[in-house]
Formats: sequence, structure tokens, C-alpha cells
Amino acid sequence: MKRNRGEADAMEEKEIEEKKEEEEERGVARIRRSILSGKKAIISGAGKGIGRAIALRFALNGADVAAVSRSQTDIDRLEQEITSRFDVKFCGIAADISTREGASGIVARAISANGGLDILVCAAGYPMLTELWEQPLHKIQEEDFNNVLRIDFFGSLRLIQEALPFMIEQQRGVIVLFSSTPAIAGYNKGAPYTVAKAANIGLAKEIASEYGRYNIRAYAVAPGNIRTSRTFDQITPEERERLANESAMKRWGEPEEVADTVVALASDKMSFVTGQTIIVDGGTVMH
Repeated sequence: MKRNRGEADAMEEKEIEEKKEEEEERGVARIRRSILSGKKAIISGAGKGIGRAIALRFALNGADVAAVSRSQTDIDRLEQEITSRFDVKFCGIAADISTREGASGIVARAISANGGLDILVCAAGYPMLTELWEQPLHKIQEEDFNNVLRIDFFGSLRLIQEALPFMIEQQRGVIVLFSSTPAIAGYNKGAPYTVAKAANIGLAKEIASEYGRYNIRAYAVAPGNIRTSRTFDQITPEERERLANESAMKRWGEPEEVADTVVALASDKMSFVTGQTIIVDGGTVMH
């Protein structure tokens, strides 16, 4: 039977609409199949820099995020961005992990708010102080070492010790610590930072060795020169150019590039990789 022009137009519009709906459904399906879909993550140091980039990338890839920072303002800003852009749960926790008291209860609060824990990312770090960075080793006070270790190493350890019993019970988990390229290759400045970051490499290996039988994986991520306010904004244009030229790629890395590496490590795609230190530095350290 021959259709008139009006009926043909109506049929065409219906087909276009149905095709559009199918495409939208496929898009939703793709979102649901995001690499971290349904995962529950805690990220310390999430208020700024690399930690913030990790929180955003985790949300983009479908993970529910518990963000830990000393600054409530930074948490509020991050919450606004994540909840307005992504359909994931968000829990903000203002806390100072440099003390046992400050770190206590963070993991339990995150598990209660988001309904579980699959991934712990320890990205909190002591502020990069120029006077401490430039100070030669023989003039650095023991307390200066302790100040860095309290956050970079012990802050991470405190969260890990609270997370491990839960991960053991559920027989799975991923823990990501942060190291640095100076901790691997050595450097002529910043001894307290290098020592603390080197300790995190050892901690990641210890976790991987001791808890691998519970399907708990651990990594250390060692960034090189990354464009953050903690580093890039603190130095002169001449120093920025010199450091950019240290890498084979002749540029600074971006926080999002580190964050994408952490997303990959935290995903099930890395299920038989553990105990490794992953260098993200554009080819500065090769071995």
C-alpha cells in the first residue's frame, strides 16, 4: 500500500527518534561499563594537585569517591565539581592524617558513606618548602625529616592499617602509594622528601608480598616533573625550562596524566600486576 508524503515523513521521524534512543542507550551502557564502574575509592590529598586530578578521573571512570583533605574549602569545591558532572557517590572528609588521632576513623567513615572500599590511594604529601628542598643533607634537622615522614609515609601507613582488615575480609583490594623519581634515581636536593618517598616503595612491596594471598594488590607511583601549584608554580621560568628538558619528551607532565595511570592500576585490567613502582616522568629515569 502506497503511503502519502505525510505518513512517510512521520515514519522517517520515528525511525530517527528510535535510532537516537538506541544511541543514547548504548552511551549509557558505555558509561556503566567504565573501567572503575561500581568501585569504591578513598583518595587522600584530594584537595589539590595530583590527588584532586585522581579524584576527578576516578569519578569520570565510574568510581564512588571518598576525598580526604585538610581543607574543607577544597573538599567543598571538589564535591561541587564531581556531583555536578558525574553520577557517582561522593564523601568529603576534612582530616589531618599527620597524626594517629587525625587519621583515625577515616576509612570507616568512607565505607559507611559509600557502601564499601575497593581502592585506597595515598596521595597526601608534605608541602614543598623551598628552604627545606635547598638545604644540604648535613644541615637538615631530624625534626624536618619527621615532618615529611609524618604525612608522606606515616599518614599513608595509618590509612593502610585501617583499610587492610576490611580488604582481607572481602578478599580483594588495591592500594596505591606515591613515591618520586628522586627516590629511585637519587637527587642532589630535597633529602627528606626523597627518604619519605623511598619508604613508600618499600611499603608497597611489603603489602604486595604479605597480602597478595588475599587478592590485595599494591603499587608505588613515582611522578617526575608534574605541572602542579606545589612544584611548577614555585620556581622561575628558567628553572621550569631546565626541568622540562630533563625528560625525553621535553615537557612537564600534567596531573591528569598521573591520574590516568592510577586509574589503570586500580582497575581489574591490572589483576596480575602488583608490587611494582610505576614511573610517570616522560622518560627522565630509564632503567
